[in-house]
Amino acid sequence: MTKPSEFGLAFVRAPMEDDEDTGTWISKELTRVEEANLSFYDAFGSRDIEKMARLWSRSPHARCVHPGWELVIGWNDIRQSWVEIFRTLEEVEFELEDVHVEVSGRSAWANLIAHVSASTDEGESFNASVVTTNIFELQENRWVLVLHHSSNFAEEEPMAEDDSVEVTAGSAEFEPN
Repeated sequence: MTKPSEFGLAFVRAPMEDDEDTGTWISKELTRVEEANLSFYDAFGSRDIEKMARLWSRSPHARCVHPGWELVIGWNDIRQSWVEIFRTLEEVEFELEDVHVEVSGRSAWANLIAHVSASTDEGESFNASVVTTNIFELQENRWVLVLHHSSNFAEEEPMAEDDSVEVTAGSAEFEPN
């Protein structure tokens, strides 16, 4: 399994609760979520559908959003999306930064920026940076993915004065200036 130090990551841990048992549980679960999150990138980087399959919930509420894709719903369609991605990639590497992991009860999430270097089966290479949220759910004493949402950064363009929007509190309508 990939270790956090291999990616040079720093994880933010939630403040410990006053109750020592709760604090110990949170610390243990944060570590387990960190490992599950890194396992996701290990499975992605090795393009291993079986590794990827072990990380995902089979729940009908599982969701996946790849950059530029429509929402993918349910494990069968999510699995097929990974098969298609893995089939077209020759190589993919990640450098993760600003990783933030939180645990709250039976839910956990990791927010991060992933810098991706990849080459395709057609000989094309590309680099991209994406902002990602991975949401995990504790099922049968395992943290499994119920949502992976990764989006390209929007290119920043200066906003023209004519494009500004005025928002009035309590109003459901937006009025352009």
